[in-house]
Amino acid sequence: MVGDIFPYRLDNDYYNNVKQFCDEFIEFARQFNFKDDEESLEALCIGVYWYLYGTTALDLNSNIHQTLANLAEYRRAFPEDKPFIDELRGKLLTKFLFKPFKENHEKLTKENLELLINFLEATGDYMDHLSHYRNFTHSLDDCLTLTEWFSKNSSKFLEQYTCNLENYLENNTSNHLMEEDVIFYHGHELEYHLNMLGAEIMNRIFRKDFDKRKRKAIILPGCMNANNKKCKAKEDRLGDVCTFCNPKCNVYKIAKRYPDNEVYIVSHESTAFKGAKKEDMDELGIIGITCVLNLISGGWKSSNLSIPPQCVLLEHVACKSHWLDEDIYGEINEDQLDLKV
Repeated sequence: MVGDIFPYRLDNDYYNNVKQFCDEFIEFARQFNFKDDEESLEALCIGVYWYLYGTTALDLNSNIHQTLANLAEYRRAFPEDKPFIDELRGKLLTKFLFKPFKENHEKLTKENLELLINFLEATGDYMDHLSHYRNFTHSLDDCLTLTEWFSKNSSKFLEQYTCNLENYLENNTSNHLMEEDVIFYHGHELEYHLNMLGAEIMNRIFRKDFDKRKRKAIILPGCMNANNKKCKAKEDRLGDVCTFCNPKCNVYKIAKRYPDNEVYIVSHESTAFKGAKKEDMDELGIIGITCVLNLISGGWKSSNLSIPPQCVLLEHVACKSHWLDEDIYGEINEDQLDLKV
């Protein structure tokens, strides 16, 4: 049973269940003649986001979309202004984009896909998705067929890991209103399941290219050393590097356990790979440790830079930036990390 403070919680059975679900999804998707498994994932994402956010996307004012998109771009270009931009974006997102969930059964046309992309761009949470959807040329009807199948079948394999999500959100109804992560924080259960399936699909898609890379890096979120208030990690081009100051820290343990791998701490998904150079794009493969809702974004962020990813999901959320009253140590399945390395 998921703990009351967590919107999701994984266990040892999770990886077998998600593998079985992925097998069934890929078998179902291949009858629609997608060019590869990544295109089938793109199709499913489009369909799920249209189902979840289509009604809001259809009503989104073009000026509000452009304003929010420009602010998101400004925030990435000038991180020193993040507090001011986040405050402004939070107010606009809550007023214009944060609406009660309403099932969307409108037809998905090329024009409506553009409106959906505008919505996703305005949120600022899906920037590394957008090129995949703008370049999507397969039948949009198939996106909806995949989504209908996914909605009917995901609960059979994954509902037990998100069974507390509804209560979690009900108990935190007003949390993150007027904040820039309001859409992200109030994500629907289907979006959690989409990212869980996406993790398994991406691990399969990019495994061969990952194995060919001569450098391997483990990318850890800041919550892996959340209780180490006096962290002495040193800033490096691809993230902060452990200096082994605290043997109780999870980052310390992972860096010691995998001495042949580069290990970096990245405080936020938006800053990941910001310092990547051509040599990284040619040589590096990464294993990203992330919470569920960041998975697809992080995987495509890496692959868009020609850095093949693998991932291991955090067993639960761990940071007060989004989820909890206080930071706690992030936990991972170490057996799964061993398999990826």
